[in-house]
Amino acid sequence: MVCGVTAVTMEQRLAAEVRRHSPTPLHHQIKVAVLQGIEQGWLRPGTQLPRERRLAEALGVSLAPVRQAMLDLTKEGYVDRTRGKGTFVRERKLIEKIQILGSFHGSMRQQGLDPVVRVLSSTIERASDQVAEALQFSGRRRVWSLRRLAILEDIPVALLSAWLPASYQKGMSSRDFGEGSLYEALAEVHGVEMTSADNLVEVGRAGLDDADLLQLTPGSPLLEVSGVTRDQREQPVEYSRVLYRPEHFRFAIESRRGENNH
Repeated sequence: MVCGVTAVTMEQRLAAEVRRHSPTPLHHQIKVAVLQGIEQGWLRPGTQLPRERRLAEALGVSLAPVRQAMLDLTKEGYVDRTRGKGTFVRERKLIEKIQILGSFHGSMRQQGLDPVVRVLSSTIERASDQVAEALQFSGRRRVWSLRRLAILEDIPVALLSAWLPASYQKGMSSRDFGEGSLYEALAEVHGVEMTSADNLVEVGRAGLDDADLLQLTPGSPLLEVSGVTRDQREQPVEYSRVLYRPEHFRFAIESRRGENNH
């Protein structure tokens, strides 16, 4: 017995997406078929996939491409393989809408999740060249550095780092940034409203410290989002860098045409 759909229905649906005589490699076709099932919702989180040998027989292919497809899906975080139990569809990936100005807390809670955010450090330090350039420093290069670790279900999923002009740390000592939003605190204490941001999304690699905090092997791939956030006067207030474990997140990007765009 499997969860969600019966094994027969599942195998038939997967088989309908695989073409043995297509130039596309069979393992890639099988992987895509499973991904389509996940995206369309008939392969729900917790659903057990058929055993590899049984699936190979249903698809009319050898065992090798099925094994390769399952290995690829496991590496990319879409399924979990448990020795003696089988292969199961993982829980859904969390969605970060990087086009909006909001907190990590808010984004997760909109999805019915309650993350634990641990403050790793909150210090005044000299800005690096990259941070100084992003914040358009012309004189003293002192910044307030805030580093936090987001944890969901005992798994560290994101490392959040923010750098702001040092003056913004004033009045923040009583704030709990493990529970509250940095942006809300800036609005309440300094009258700063974050109104625009430029972000860059790329694939990075976990360094030694990052890997240790995120419980990854050094060199593991990460999703990295970095950028500058500006206030209501279009002045840069924050340079941020967030490292996400890629198996837990996907990004949604919305584009809207402005009133003055033609």
